[in-house]
Amino acid sequence: MKIGVVSDTHRNKDYLKKVVEWLIKRHKISLLVHLGDDYSDVMELNERYIEVLQVPGIYDDEYKNKSAPATIVETIQGLDIVLVHSLEKDLTREDAQRADIILYGHTHHPEIKLKEGMLSMNPGHLKNAMDKNIPPTFGLLDIQDKNVNVKIIDLDFKVVQEIALLRSGSGLFKV
Repeated sequence: MKIGVVSDTHRNKDYLKKVVEWLIKRHKISLLVHLGDDYSDVMELNERYIEVLQVPGIYDDEYKNKSAPATIVETIQGLDIVLVHSLEKDLTREDAQRADIILYGHTHHPEIKLKEGMLSMNPGHLKNAMDKNIPPTFGLLDIQDKNVNVKIIDLDFKVVQEIALLRSGSGLFKV
């Protein structure tokens, strides 16, 4: 299963559409994850017949009035994947312990980390050409039988960070 991961679009629907169209055409993603700021940015994507999972960012009304959950845990191909905008504000100890993968946003800083068998990824931002001295990026999570491949990609569609992992019987990853 291929999953596109975006965060911190901040109403930049042009970048979002460009990325989603490329992910659908080039990688045939079956799911798009949006990790907040701005929650409503993905509303038009339903027209593209793509499933969207999303959590609100801390500046979204849905976050402030609690009309949407700040954290979602989805089991996909046997892996527990936690979606959260802000690790510091909303990731509970229980969700962190349960997670095989944590997808988060908020910092606008793209990174992939593997720590004690748990994978975390922040896809970066799609806010502007530069934000916080960081160019826009997004993520691609490819979960196949025993292999998990994670990429962070820039708007020229070049991979800027990548990690390929194997699943062990316990659901943990090893390089």
